[in-house]
Amino acid sequence: MAKGIRTAITARRAAAIAIAGAAAAALSACSAGNETQTDMKVSAIAGVNVDAGDLALRDLQVEFDSAAGYAAGESAALRVWIGNEGEQEVSLTGVAVFASAEDAAEAAAVGDPEPYLAGTVTYVDPAAPADEPSESPSGDTETPSGDASESASEAPTPEEPEFEGDPAIDVPIAPSEYARLDQGVENGPYLLIEDLAADLPVGDTLWIVFTFSDGSTADAAIPTGQDLTGEEEREYYEPQEEAEGH
Repeated sequence: MAKGIRTAITARRAAAIAIAGAAAAALSACSAGNETQTDMKVSAIAGVNVDAGDLALRDLQVEFDSAAGYAAGESAALRVWIGNEGEQEVSLTGVAVFASAEDAAEAAAVGDPEPYLAGTVTYVDPAAPADEPSESPSGDTETPSGDASESASEAPTPEEPEFEGDPAIDVPIAPSEYARLDQGVENGPYLLIEDLAADLPVGDTLWIVFTFSDGSTADAAIPTGQDLTGEEEREYYEPQEEAEGH
């Protein structure tokens, strides 16, 4: 039973343990904040498992619903279960995705990940209330005329990318609790890799770097392979709460 987690149990398979390579070590050496030893475990059936300090990341997987995989510019759901085995609340504050560990290490070395990103990871919460359109201010407003109007129309408007999710990620995880980010859960929140920089066939991997509020990071090569049915074996299970009166 995973230490300190009472609402979810993590089963570990010794036969599935693998040590992250030199690329991961290089990235950790270049990363800002507290350095965290990361152990990567590859499950034979479900997703990748990673231990980073008091955080247990399980079942990491780029999900798919087509044997063709994803084309450049499309979006792919990222599945992860994060358990906090420590004594302090920790929040997931950022997720970066790269085509390889080498790209991630280079981005960390130069301090600018943007040119190396394989997509933008956003946070999607289907249960969150939709933003209401802001009302136009009432009353008459003066319409600019002459040069003022022309200069305003000539000013270039920077194009902001439109994302389905929120690029600002903040997922708090209380001590002895967990966060499950999975598109396969009805109305559940999940992470979405939007605007893929290149084609992502089934079987390919992406290098994912998770950043937390305590400065720690966790990184791993994440495969594209499991479907969204939720029928594959998992490395953990979440006990159902008993109904009242039982």
